[in-house]
Amino acid sequence: MAQTLPQRQGLPEDFVLPGRATDPARASTGISPGAPADEALEVPDLRPAIPDDDPSADPIDPIFDETPRPRAGQRAVVVDGQIDQIEEQGLARDGVIEVGEPLPPEDGVDPLLIDTRPLEEAQLFQNAENPPAGFDPLLFQIEDIDPLRTDRRTRRLFQIEPYDPIGVRIGSFVYFPELEVSGFATSNVLRQSPSNSDAAAALQSRARLVSNWSAHALEFNATGLTSFYNEFASENDAAWNVEGRGRLDMTRRTNIQARLAHDVRQEGRFAVDANQIGDRTTLTTETAEATLNHQFNRLSVQLRGSFDDIDFGPATGTNVDEANTNDDRDTRVTEEAVRVTWEFKPTFSVFGEVETNQRRYDTPAQSDGLPRSSNGERYRVGVDFGETGQILRGEVSIGYGEQDPTSAGLSTVEGILVDASVAWRASDLTTLLFNARTDFFDTNTTGSAGVIARTVGVEARHAFRRHIVATAGLTYLDQNYDNVDIEESQLTAALGLEYFVNREWILFGRYEYFDFRSNQTGGDWTANDVRLGLRWRQ
Repeated sequence: MAQTLPQRQGLPEDFVLPGRATDPARASTGISPGAPADEALEVPDLRPAIPDDDPSADPIDPIFDETPRPRAGQRAVVVDGQIDQIEEQGLARDGVIEVGEPLPPEDGVDPLLIDTRPLEEAQLFQNAENPPAGFDPLLFQIEDIDPLRTDRRTRRLFQIEPYDPIGVRIGSFVYFPELEVSGFATSNVLRQSPSNSDAAAALQSRARLVSNWSAHALEFNATGLTSFYNEFASENDAAWNVEGRGRLDMTRRTNIQARLAHDVRQEGRFAVDANQIGDRTTLTTETAEATLNHQFNRLSVQLRGSFDDIDFGPATGTNVDEANTNDDRDTRVTEEAVRVTWEFKPTFSVFGEVETNQRRYDTPAQSDGLPRSSNGERYRVGVDFGETGQILRGEVSIGYGEQDPTSAGLSTVEGILVDASVAWRASDLTTLLFNARTDFFDTNTTGSAGVIARTVGVEARHAFRRHIVATAGLTYLDQNYDNVDIEESQLTAALGLEYFVNREWILFGRYEYFDFRSNQTGGDWTANDVRLGLRWRQ
């Protein structure tokens, strides 16, 4: 039988947006019914970010009319999102016996793109494990910039919701607005011992504008957060972020992706070298990233580079005569990386990656007079479960990294790297999200060049009813300072509940417990946070 997928949750049964061909015979070639035969050459036909018809029935079209043509009795290799590839097997005819090996592909056709297996074997392999999902209208198309910090696809599979936002169409773009109002209470607002409780009101907004083009892509994001505490005004938030992403499709196998971002936020109280007294430091980050992706059949190569300009504002209200300017923490970071991936199938690949970085400080640390400039290296190998599986998405890697200071008075910070971001849909009602990350943070602590921070966590999401979804998570963070006897750890437990009133309105609540431990005198603290709010989106 032809493989079909159920209609996407949250869309009405008659929800069809006009304007796009759904005839499989024509859609598989990228040409709409009644159009000239060379239409696919005039407009490269990548799948759009937001489809114009029922997303569960939209196939992945080729960019150009370069689809391999299998011989009689052969089939093209099934690709994630193509739900009409496997055809129903015809009945055997009496007295007819099929013998002999299948014909090889024609000259000039990549044999890896032609499936010569018997139909029964192809169907078994296709559906036995982690079948590909149908077309996802919210699957982000600009994700390969940096898999470690810009990939949102695992979070997409993790979400279980009765409705998807449908957005507002603006020409060839779709706009997704979101607004959140909440009340917040905490037992330890300053994250220290002894503790002080406080309450706050918060307003958070998000906006996303994404192109709906058949080739290339643009995306613009903006977020804002404002909070007002009742007693401790030093903890008020005034954070905002703007971001632009783009993808240029050069050929069917080659694209260039880029990202520009400007981020302003207040530094957390328990961050490395954070100000513990007075107002929180304002942290401003300018980011530029670019990536070149090219695919050689099953082999893919990614070249990427990035630049971050990180500026720490002055630490004020510290009961001293002059404010700490924090100029010795201002950093410029450049990174370069090469990743090579071999794809066994769309939902399983292996990769190796080499990354270098350069961190530059203009001002020596005030603590010991030594500059914290350094050069770093990262080496990783891992597995990638792809971006469209219905059961599993994400990647896991292990490797080695080091950060070598340019100052002879500081030692090299090095360690094993463990990184993971994996979403597993255990059932239609339950998903799990696994995260692990190893980071090297610079520090101005006297005699130490940096901190190795290792984070591991798991979060579960379960739908008790169609409109009632609960989450539970546990995260552990370990921070080990190099060359000095400072060790810190934090355990975070969280419980959340969401009630979907309708497609646009959501009531939510979240409870978090923090347990911070340090071998320094007076460094231990705990906190209990509760947040209740209302979210609107479209």
